[in-house]
Amino acid sequence: MLESIKIINLALIDKSVINFNDGFNVLTGETGAGKSLIVDALLFLTGIRADKTLIKSGEEFAKVEGVFSVDRDFSELNEVLSSVDIENEGTLIISRHFSLNGKNECRINGEIVTLNILRKVSNYLIDIFGQNDSQALLNPANHLSLMDDILSDKLSKQKIFLSNELFHLQDVNENIKLLGGLDKDRENTIELLQFQIKEIDESNLYDGKEEEIKQKIDRMVNCEKIFSSVNNSTEILDGEYSISNAIKQAINSLTGISDYDSDIKSDVERLYSIKYELDDVVSSLSSKKNNIEYNEEELDKLQDDLTLIKDLERKYGNTIADILITKERLIERLDNLLHSEEKLELLRSEKEKTLDNIFSICLTLHNIRQKEFSIFRDKMILELRELGMKNANFEIVFTNEFSRENIEKVVSESGADEIEFMFSANLGVEVRPLTKIISGGEMSRFMLGFKCLQNSSLNKTCIFDEIDTGIGGEVGVVIGKKICKISKNNQVICITHLSQIASFGDTNFLIQKYEEDGKTITNVKMLDENSKVQELARMIGNSSMQSSISFAENIIMEANEYKKNI
Repeated sequence: MLESIKIINLALIDKSVINFNDGFNVLTGETGAGKSLIVDALLFLTGIRADKTLIKSGEEFAKVEGVFSVDRDFSELNEVLSSVDIENEGTLIISRHFSLNGKNECRINGEIVTLNILRKVSNYLIDIFGQNDSQALLNPANHLSLMDDILSDKLSKQKIFLSNELFHLQDVNENIKLLGGLDKDRENTIELLQFQIKEIDESNLYDGKEEEIKQKIDRMVNCEKIFSSVNNSTEILDGEYSISNAIKQAINSLTGISDYDSDIKSDVERLYSIKYELDDVVSSLSSKKNNIEYNEEELDKLQDDLTLIKDLERKYGNTIADILITKERLIERLDNLLHSEEKLELLRSEKEKTLDNIFSICLTLHNIRQKEFSIFRDKMILELRELGMKNANFEIVFTNEFSRENIEKVVSESGADEIEFMFSANLGVEVRPLTKIISGGEMSRFMLGFKCLQNSSLNKTCIFDEIDTGIGGEVGVVIGKKICKISKNNQVICITHLSQIASFGDTNFLIQKYEEDGKTITNVKMLDENSKVQELARMIGNSSMQSSISFAENIIMEANEYKKNI
C-alpha cells in the first residue's frame, strides 16, 4: 500500500505531500487542475523514461518519493531486494531524483539502486490503469501472459515442471551438439571437420613459411633494384679500378720488402686474408647476380600462397602456429565424433523421453486453460453486460495447434499455446479479433471488466486514470461499484470526472490550481465529509444549488450503503 507520496518540482507542483489511505482514494478537480500530475508522479516512480519537461519551470531538478507498506514475506519482492542487499522490514521508501543534466538517482530505503531495480520493485507495488493502457490488451502477443497471470495459481506447478524439462532439453541438446548433432546434422559436422583438416593439410604449413614467402615476393618485386645494386657492388669490389686490384697492387709492393721487416710481412699476410675474404664476397654476389630473375608465373604463385595463408588465419587462428594447434583440435573432435555412436544413441533416447514429458505438460497446461478460459469467458461477459454492453460477446480462442512432432519448435516457458481475444459488442455480429473491432468507448469498459477479474485477489496499489472517458449515467455507477470491489483487496487511487464514481471514495482529494507570485501552482487537499458533498455538487452542476447538494448527499449515502454490503 502507498502510504504517502512527496512530489517536488514536478510540472506545476512546487512541493506537495499526499497521505493516502487504504481502500478507495478518489482525486477530483477542474479540468486542467493537474489531476494527472499525480499519475505522472507515480509513473516517474515506476522508472519510466524521464523527460526534462517534467521538471518545474525555473528549477534544476524534480523529485518524487513514495512510502509503501509491504508484506515482509513477499517472496518475489524480497528476491529482488536481496539482490541489492536491501532487507524488507515492512516499509519501503522509494525515491527518484532527476536533474536538468539528465542524471537519474534512484534510492530504496536510502540505498542507491539502478533504474532497472526500481522498475522491478515498483512492478510488484503499483498497477497503473490509464487511458493509454490498452496497448497490452490490443496486442494478441500479450493475451496468453495476461490470462496466465490470472490463472497463475492453477498453472504454476505445471510451469515449474515445464521449466525443469526445458532446462534438461537444453542440456541434452548442448551435449548432442558437441557430438555433432543427430543424423544429417552429425554427417554434415563430420564432413565439415574432414574438409577443414584437409584444407589445412593441403596448405603444407610450417613455422616461418609466411615470412619466407613474403621475402621471396619482396626479392622478385624488387629484382631490378637488387640486380643493379649487386652489379654495382661487384664492379666496385672487383672491377678494373676495384678495391680488389688495389689490394693486389699493395700486396705486390710490400712483398718485395717483407724480408727486411717482420711487421711488414705480418701486414702482407693480413692483406692476403682480406683479399681472400673479399674474393669470397665477390663470388657470393656474382652468384646472386646470376640467379636474379623476374618470373611472373612464380610471383603469382607466391602471392596466391600468401593469400591462402591469410585466409586460413582468418578461419583458424591469427598465426600459422595457431592454425596448426586448431588442426590438432579438429582432428581430436573428428575422432570423438567417429567413435561416439553409443553415447549419441543414449542422448537421442534421452531427448525423445524429455520431449515426451514436455508434450505431456503442454497438453496438461492446454487442458487447464481450456477449462478455465470457459469460466473466465462467462465472467467477462457478465462484467461487460453489467457495464452497459448488454449484447456483448467474448471468446478466447486458441490460434495454433501443437503435436508431439512439432513440440520442440513451438514450446516456450509458457507452454505451446497461442491465444487471441475475440469480441463483439452487437447482437447477431460474430466475434472477431479484439484489436480489429472494438471502439474506444468499448475498450474502456472492456479493460475495466478485465481489470476487475484480474485484480480480484492481488494486493497492489491500483491507479485508475480517468477510465470514465465517454461514460456517464448508470454505467458510471456500475464502474464506481466495480472499482469499489477492487478496493477491497487492493488500495485504489482513482482520478475521475464523474460524481457517481467519486461518491464511492473512502478518501477524497481535491486537486486545485491557482496563481501565486506570478506562478501557477497545483495543490492537493484531503476533503472531509462536508467538503466531499460540496465537490460532488460542483461535479454535478453547481455547488451552491440545493438540488446539486441534495443529489450529492443521496449518491454518497447510496454508495455508503453499497460498501457496507460487499
